[in-house]
Amino acid sequence: MRDPQRRKAEGVPTPPPDEEFERRIGRLRTALDDSGADGAVIYGAGPDPDPIRYLTGYVHVFARARSLLILPRRGDPILLLDREWHRPEAERMTWIDDVRALPWPEAGADQAALRARLGEAFADAGLEGGTVAVPDLEFPAALLGALEGAEGAPTVSVLGSLWPGLVTDPTPYDAARIEETAAIADAGLEAFVSACRPGVSERAACFAALEAMAEAGAEFLHGSAVSTHVDVGSFSRGRSNLQPYLHTESELEAGELFWVDLIACHDGYYVDCDRTVCVGEPSAEQRALYEVCREMYDAMLEAIAPGVTGATVWRAGREVAERAGHGDRLNAIYLGHSTGITISSSPVVRADETAELRAGQFLNVEPGIFHPEIGAACIENTVRVAEGGVEPINGASIDLRVV
Repeated sequence: MRDPQRRKAEGVPTPPPDEEFERRIGRLRTALDDSGADGAVIYGAGPDPDPIRYLTGYVHVFARARSLLILPRRGDPILLLDREWHRPEAERMTWIDDVRALPWPEAGADQAALRARLGEAFADAGLEGGTVAVPDLEFPAALLGALEGAEGAPTVSVLGSLWPGLVTDPTPYDAARIEETAAIADAGLEAFVSACRPGVSERAACFAALEAMAEAGAEFLHGSAVSTHVDVGSFSRGRSNLQPYLHTESELEAGELFWVDLIACHDGYYVDCDRTVCVGEPSAEQRALYEVCREMYDAMLEAIAPGVTGATVWRAGREVAERAGHGDRLNAIYLGHSTGITISSSPVVRADETAELRAGQFLNVEPGIFHPEIGAACIENTVRVAEGGVEPINGASIDLRVV
């Protein structure tokens, strides 16, 4: 096989082995067997590109690119793209033999032509008049209307477990790639911390992390909601480790306690992690804030087990924060999420999550406390859920980093 970086430079991502795609499609078809559906229709776009890449190998070339996978329970799949000019490139990326262009609603396509082309695809896939399942992901109303209005169109039903079922049941190949991605994230964290000191800009520290991850093999994608990036929370007063700007030219100042959040993407896999940094020796209040965050992290790890809900893990962390008087200062998004094959799929770690953790899945544990008068502390680590406990995947220390 040619050098992976040369392949990427030629526009073709490094593919998994053929047998890996066979396993993925086999698992999806097993889910269809269980549901009684005759096939599945998977939509891909900038906000949700991961299912298409995972199942077909096709990578969107920019955020507005669209694709549709028609997968019969029995028979050959069809991959539909929104741009004819990109079809030859798509054929080089995917294992699927039947790749077609589709007149797309957002491009002003005639609805009759769109319905006709979809009807042809459903007929060729043997799904005419049958039933198809779609995952519980974003699906454009115009496309769904055309799909349902096509001649001989199958009945469409939402199968919410379709995509999370794959995310929370990674194959050995998946697990090995996720561990490689964690090593890239670790390199980025260490480079960021090494760059931090008074007078250094947020941007300079973040770019040091990006350079380290790029050298280690990180991907930087056009057509993806989540690419390799670094987000720094110095000067932040928000209750979240997300904010509008990834970094600014503001210079780090002595006395700051803040978080760094980075995501490494590698061969279509993701690892998301945070660490807490203090510029100069922390005050007693700052160290105490971090120690509560660390205690939350330990309590949440202890609560993790197969069959446990995301809400149970959330409560374990919340109880620690409440005892310390920080119950109303937690990360306002959630305290963790599934990761690896995608980012932030269910189950997530929040108060109302009923989905259960599965043995072998990858989970991000993400306790964060945001106190505008003291600073922000966050620890985020990727762990693998196991019958006898958890296995941390990141190698970078979760200790408070004093620079």
